[in-house]
Amino acid sequence: MSARSARQGVLVVQPLPGIGDMVWHLPHLLAIARHEPEGRVSVLTKRRSLADQLLSEIPEIAEIHWLERNPGRHDGWRGFLHLVGDLRRGRYRKLWILHDSGRYLLAGWLAGIPRRAGIASGWQRLLLSDRPAEPVPRHLHTVERADWLLRGLSLDLRRRLPLLTAGASQRSAIRSRFAACPRPWLALGIGSSEASRQWGTDNFSALVAALLGRWGGSCFLLGGQAERDMAERIMQVGDASTTIVTLIQQPLQEVIALLAEAQVFIGNDTGMLNLAAACGTASVGLFGHPLSAWVAGSSPCIHPVYPESGLSHQGVGSIRVAAVLAAVERTGIA
Repeated sequence: MSARSARQGVLVVQPLPGIGDMVWHLPHLLAIARHEPEGRVSVLTKRRSLADQLLSEIPEIAEIHWLERNPGRHDGWRGFLHLVGDLRRGRYRKLWILHDSGRYLLAGWLAGIPRRAGIASGWQRLLLSDRPAEPVPRHLHTVERADWLLRGLSLDLRRRLPLLTAGASQRSAIRSRFAACPRPWLALGIGSSEASRQWGTDNFSALVAALLGRWGGSCFLLGGQAERDMAERIMQVGDASTTIVTLIQQPLQEVIALLAEAQVFIGNDTGMLNLAAACGTASVGLFGHPLSAWVAGSSPCIHPVYPESGLSHQGVGSIRVAAVLAAVERTGIA
């Protein structure tokens, strides 16, 4: 973070690590940018959020800085002092903290940032210069807590659709790259960081065969490096008359462009589902775990599918292919 001669600029701390976490908080970043006189904000977050790629086309985002923890230079007490030093060198005018940890609030106070807003409760509220009249309830989902904070400070919180817009050049490049792939384009998010949210290779293989059999078109398999073998096994359900494309570990802007061009997304409850919904794409989400309940209603673009027995800690494994096909049909693709 570069030093400046006078305090200027706004830094937003969003320390949750996932792509989905950053997508959820994008409306808050934009609302803060609209509210502050600079019209732009810098963001301090973790590398796993891929914020440098995710937010690169958004003019309201000035800079991305990395919070290096677990492991990293910001771990422990020594790391806390590094964080204080980084914030002091940034010479920010104001700090927004979209998390209830007192670590970032205390670091901002010690760094001498004069204006500090956040969702902290208890004694930590004494370190806030800007806070809602009523403390933010602790039992709310992390996104609902950020909503409470902004509305309590009279910010204009909007959730536009699409929330993310792919660049015209990226969309044109995707259309040219896959011009030979018949429509409709069906994107499948096969990745998951947790076993309880992973629908599995056999289920996705059966779904791909059923999708191509009913609607034709093309299936695009989206995931990270950990899903490469899984994607190769799913590919085996195809033949010369079908189109299945693997897009594993692709640049995020290319994935966003593909999602914006797709007619339907189907996937596990993970960051890719939130990304697809943010692009305004009809998104069929596979939900099994009780913690998924909030996500299922987080966007009008998400069409949830649950196990017949309901949400449980057993996860998504018992969701039937027929139920997913019915949800895809309800998106209007037929």
